[in-house]
Amino acid sequence: MIEITPVKSLNAELTLPGNKYVANRVLMLAALANGTSVIRNVPNNDDINHMIVALKAFGVEIEKNQNNVTVKGTNGKVNVPENEINVGESGTLMRFITGFAALANGSVTITGSKKIQERPIIDLLSSLQDLGLDAESDNDRFPPVTIQGKGLVGGSTKIKGDVSSQFISSLLMIAPFAEKDVEIVLTTEMLSKKYVDLTIKCMEQFGVTVEREGYDKFAVKSGQRYKTIEFAIPGDWSSASYFFTAAAILPGSVRINDLDIGSKQGESKFADLLVKMGCMYRRNSKWMQVIGMPNLTGIEIGMSDMPDVVPSLAIVAAFSQGVTKITNIGHLRLKESDRISAVSNELNKIRIKTVEEKDSLTIFGGEPKGNVEIDTYNDHRIAKSFAIAGLKIEGIKIKNPECVNKSFPGFWDKQREIGVELRNV
Repeated sequence: MIEITPVKSLNAELTLPGNKYVANRVLMLAALANGTSVIRNVPNNDDINHMIVALKAFGVEIEKNQNNVTVKGTNGKVNVPENEINVGESGTLMRFITGFAALANGSVTITGSKKIQERPIIDLLSSLQDLGLDAESDNDRFPPVTIQGKGLVGGSTKIKGDVSSQFISSLLMIAPFAEKDVEIVLTTEMLSKKYVDLTIKCMEQFGVTVEREGYDKFAVKSGQRYKTIEFAIPGDWSSASYFFTAAAILPGSVRINDLDIGSKQGESKFADLLVKMGCMYRRNSKWMQVIGMPNLTGIEIGMSDMPDVVPSLAIVAAFSQGVTKITNIGHLRLKESDRISAVSNELNKIRIKTVEEKDSLTIFGGEPKGNVEIDTYNDHRIAKSFAIAGLKIEGIKIKNPECVNKSFPGFWDKQREIGVELRNV
């Protein structure tokens, strides 16, 4: 357990690890490309390390030198792994590698942690079946799954958009290798739209075009192939949100370098929400600086396109005047924890009133109180967001601080880098 020592003000400049959402897509596409790609600033975290291990199991040659990764692509011709694939706690990898397994000529079993085995995947399996594969759940509608690869036929599939945008991303990335063109038609409104935009942008950088009708229909022409690239992963917007949260609730400012200001990731708009609450920011094409201001006020905002920064915004809301209502976040109940309940429970511990509904969270801002132990639910985003609250109020202790390794192993080191004192208790 770690106890956070509050600080009076914060004036910091940071460079953060590469964006894991870009990294997992780029690594997957490099593995499918025809030739060798060099990827720089690849983040070192549990999710990305599981991705590299999984790709190697399919016969992809990957060499890692610190934060630089060289990938010898397969041109879509991947081997059948000798053993089952274990994705650990990574829901993204579970969805992406399930699609990737469709390109192996044989049986592949994919599993993960207990929590992964509680996250539905049946809609993705149904679409893979529509495209000509044998794809079955070994656990009702949930992982483990078994994919019998025999070549992707292609054609048309219909899929819900309100379960996981990662299903659509998984289908899009393998679609060029189908015998026929692939058409994906959504039957419900898509959540986390910006992540599909991010997937399409990455595919285009590798030379594959996706045709689309908004977020209702996507089409990929058969026979396209991914080219090799040299690519530097920009800084991670989700990781930046914690330090921007610190800037919002404390006097001073935080500047984050090496960010992609034009990113398709929804979380890149987090600072705009802080401005609506009363903060200021400065930026250019490569960095952003958030400047805290007194008397922040609550807002009402739908956050389906930026789900990962909901815990960060909740912390700002706790220290703001008035009411903040965060809507369209029902899918957060299926993350590493039920994040709506987890955030609500821990805000209540610091004496902040909340109202939790099926797909929303209402936070009544006020004067949070410390001297509490924060349960993390083995969820990295709960640990990191409530650690930031500890910069403002006394006695915040974070249980199971190691859970941040899933996405940001250096989080605690970055805290020390900006002058925060941490104590093991």
